Amino acid sequence: MSDYLTNLVNRICDRSDQLHNGQTISWQALREAEQLANHAYIPLLYQYIEQEPDKDKRRAAGFIITQLSRNTNEPEVIRFLLDRLRTEQDADMITAIQQDLESGLEIPGYINLEPLYNNTLSLNSNVRRSALLALRMAGSPAVEDWALSLLKRTANEYDIYYITLLLHKTGTRKSLPALRRLLEYHRQDVKSLAFATIADIEKEKEAMFYMRCLQRGQLKFEAMEAIYKYADENAIHAVISRITELLSKRRSSARMTIETVKNGFTDLMLGMEFIFRFRTAKSDVKKTFSWITEKRADYLLPEEREWVRRHVV
Repeated sequence: MSDYLTNLVNRICDRSDQLHNGQTISWQALREAEQLANHAYIPLLYQYIEQEPDKDKRRAAGFIITQLSRNTNEPEVIRFLLDRLRTEQDADMITAIQQDLESGLEIPGYINLEPLYNNTLSLNSNVRRSALLALRMAGSPAVEDWALSLLKRTANEYDIYYITLLLHKTGTRKSLPALRRLLEYHRQDVKSLAFATIADIEKEKEAMFYMRCLQRGQLKFEAMEAIYKYADENAIHAVISRITELLSKRRSSARMTIETVKNGFTDLMLGMEFIFRFRTAKSDVKKTFSWITEKRADYLLPEEREWVRRHVV
């Protein structure tokens, strides 16, 4: 292998505390690898990975080749990594390869996914779950069928979460019955993902369902998000009712959780964003914003107050 690549692999594997410009040697080498786009390095790394006995160095080379695949749009690297899953015996290396696949290019439909399917059945939980995450990069319809079959055979709540995460990426109407059953699951994160997946599949077709959930207090953030994305003016009353409920008492920023604040938006902000679309046509919307600014400004969290300042005041 070239002296440069050998040096880069060694720097990625450096575990010293030596700092340069405030960063470790390894951190800087990883950022350097992310910028590589020399296609000629790929066959050199193939050979290196196949012959190198040190797993840390193989791991570093795998990271480099994944970045090269992304930056040169070379899908054959994916086939190479999947073939490595057949030969690697170390669970940590298998997990690492699958993590590289998850962060790489979309897996073309012509590439055999059998190594990933097999690894979703592994006794090692890290191998199973990283395989499920890697399958999210595959566009094959067979992935959805595989995920549904796994859902029928497992009772492991953590695996069910990762399978639901896979369906969130690959699910179609075929998955709707299973996803609706998951709305009754005991884990909030699974229910939340199932709801979001149903909404992304059904879109505006299930607008009434989103409104009913919001009114009944079921998965309220997810219902508000679905309304924001897919509902029309018929949802205004339900959203205003939820806004009024949210501002009926003071809330503490310290108590806001990941379920309440997602992607920088609280459910109140989503609700205000939604009704803001109809501010010129609906008197109820104008009244609601007047009530918020005149009566409930002190009840707003800082990010909500900033939203009101930018949009209303």
